[in-house]
Amino acid sequence: MDQINERLKEMRLNAGMSQEELASKLNVSRQSVSKWETGDSLPDILKLKQLSQLYDVSIDYIVGNKDFDKKEERQETSKQNLLKKQRAKRTLKGILWGTASMLAAFGIEVLKQDSWVIAIFAAVPLHFLINYYIDNKG
Repeated sequence: MDQINERLKEMRLNAGMSQEELASKLNVSRQSVSKWETGDSLPDILKLKQLSQLYDVSIDYIVGNKDFDKKEERQETSKQNLLKKQRAKRTLKGILWGTASMLAAFGIEVLKQDSWVIAIFAAVPLHFLINYYIDNKG
């Protein structure tokens, strides 16, 4: 059903309207609606807008614009890919932070003296390195 005329007729029938009722709502003649549905003519852009509002569909749906649908699919796919990358970054950050914490704890335990100073000197550069790596390389 790639023809505009078929789609117009199907939407009108699904809405339970006669050609006369639709014509009255759009302020056109019944013959105009009939010509749209037989493919003898097409509604102008203002009537397409009214039809899209009446049937609660996009104009692209009415005219069967498949490229528009593909564009929406591509946008959805790119959003999903972005979410996957963000999740991967968070996971990697968690792994690196866990490793850094274990190294700091190990350093504190091994060195025992002035351990809080060593922990700070280890944690601050690790913090910047991990965030830089994840944000720029991940």
